Amino acid sequence: MPSERSKRAVPSSKSTFRRADRTITFVVLLASARGDRAEAGRELDETEEIMRATAAAPAGRIGQRSEPRWVEAMSMLGFRASTWFVICALVLVGGLLPPRTELFGYLTVTVAAFPAALCVSRETAHAIARSVLRRGLLTERGRRWYSRALNDGFVVLLVLPLWAVCAAAVQPWA
Repeated sequence: MPSERSKRAVPSSKSTFRRADRTITFVVLLASARGDRAEAGRELDETEEIMRATAAAPAGRIGQRSEPRWVEAMSMLGFRASTWFVICALVLVGGLLPPRTELFGYLTVTVAAFPAALCVSRETAHAIARSVLRRGLLTERGRRWYSRALNDGFVVLLVLPLWAVCAAAVQPWA
């Protein structure tokens, strides 16, 4: 049973971004389980519990018992970051294929900003987890940034600057 602190550290699956992460992860786990939905669901629950445990981890040395959790969390965050990058790239490239209108260009940029923000936040958490494993130490500052990077508020804060970056790349006004 997850602790109250771990529930606060990683948002529940009721948030839109968390549901999107869970769906993408479930699809991959379903493929690896050869269509067994029950097994994929169990693996997904285990993965989410590991993510909660790493987000609620206290600052200090990473012991041998918790190191496998950090390795799995780092792998999952890397997978999620790369998946969101591919989705963002597909949206941007797909938005460039039809005839260009200003409205469609702005719509493409707006839709692409969300996966781009999710990619950046998951990659930030992935880099922190990689640093924790490399040093074998979770600092208080690293713990705070890791929890922030997994929080939906962080993603929302990233959307506007990444909208501007996507707009500069696509140039819907041209």
